[in-house]
Amino acid sequence: MTDPTLTSKTERRDERNIARLGIISIQSRVDDDVKTWQAEFVIDGRPYRVECAAPYGRPHGVDTDIILAVQTLFVRAGCPAHDWLHTTAYELRAVAGLPDNGRTYQRLRDSLKRLWSTGFLVGEGWYDQVRDRRVWSSDTLRYIERIRYHEMDNDLEQLPGLDPSATLSIKLGEQLAESIRARQVQVLDGRLLVQLEQPPARALYRLLEAHRLDPRGQRRMTLEVTLADWRLACGIQTERPELVRRALAPAHDELRAIGYLAGVEIEGRGRHQLLRYTFAEDNAPDPALLELLIGVGVSRSAAAALVSEHGERVETAVAFVRHRQQEGRVKNPGGLVVDYLRHDGKYVLPGHLAPAGSPEAAQRAVAALQQAERLAEQEIDRERARVAGLPPAEQYEAVKPALKLLLKPLGKDLYALFEEGCRAGVFQALEERDRASVAMAELRMQEHLDELRRRLRDA
Repeated sequence: MTDPTLTSKTERRDERNIARLGIISIQSRVDDDVKTWQAEFVIDGRPYRVECAAPYGRPHGVDTDIILAVQTLFVRAGCPAHDWLHTTAYELRAVAGLPDNGRTYQRLRDSLKRLWSTGFLVGEGWYDQVRDRRVWSSDTLRYIERIRYHEMDNDLEQLPGLDPSATLSIKLGEQLAESIRARQVQVLDGRLLVQLEQPPARALYRLLEAHRLDPRGQRRMTLEVTLADWRLACGIQTERPELVRRALAPAHDELRAIGYLAGVEIEGRGRHQLLRYTFAEDNAPDPALLELLIGVGVSRSAAAALVSEHGERVETAVAFVRHRQQEGRVKNPGGLVVDYLRHDGKYVLPGHLAPAGSPEAAQRAVAALQQAERLAEQEIDRERARVAGLPPAEQYEAVKPALKLLLKPLGKDLYALFEEGCRAGVFQALEERDRASVAMAELRMQEHLDELRRRLRDA
């Protein structure tokens, strides 16, 4: 049986609306002289019109991995209302699945520059989940509004590079953050991404997942697109059909090799060629519904079976369980949601829970998740009280992983002194963790480290 905790760590979150727009090219290399571009294309009868400006060059290649990591960490942080993600270059690199070396951090810096500087005007194709309609009016969007590194807020051009352990704060674009909070998110399999060796294959997997969802929310088993439209959706710069096919071929081969695609067929000639993708995975459960069930304690294998059997009733069942949790009447939320689904009519649904699928239900699902986050915070408070009552050595062991990550810039020798002080009770490990966490969130980690070095010298 798959461990739900492990599953949550391998999955990657991706806002589906922007993923469909083809802003990040799947190509590993692009013409850096191209700073602006326009694209109009149609996928599955749905029109898209995009205008982009990218002073540092069009996002491409590894930029797909970086924006996936940013969005995933934002979701793991609880989608904070201020839209800021506080992390480190080391953590961002790790979630992106990139190697830990100097070249990677330079690529990470360059990628963040491109993503931060790229702005785009979307004329069509934006879906508003809360109102359950397509938004046709033009809007300007960004992946990233601001980036802070250490305590500086300068132009990224002036930064010499990214230090793996230093504080890195990223403010997501307003529309991107709002859409993630509205759960217009696709769940990508991180284990599958790791199997794909080259960035174009990972980028094409992301794009295919975004477009294979039909208007009813079902993942289709085939997707047909014209080669001309797919070129624009993939961000392939050449217009020559034979070169477009050549650019796609290695990604197609990788996706077939890992069993994601069952086949790729090309019909027709010249600009009228048609691509037909056949997906290998049949009857795949809705990842969003899977996530809801896993979030209330259902194992992944059981969740897949429940989604396949009960479909959209899952959302209502989870909302019902969250309502019961709010009243403090649930000892086993996973068991309750299973019983609710398997015994239709056994439970009286509160009047304020509308049928699943309505805009009101979507809003209430978000509220239910927010309530779940509050319950989780209460559990964190209880756990903190427990750890605070432990003897010094045990308290240090309980918070050691967080301390080692936060205080890595101290260096081995000073950290060894710090650890010795915690075990001896000279320093309170839990308090030190909290102080370091606050310093990182407030972007004054360097000041905190300097103050801690002084305390270590004086101890």
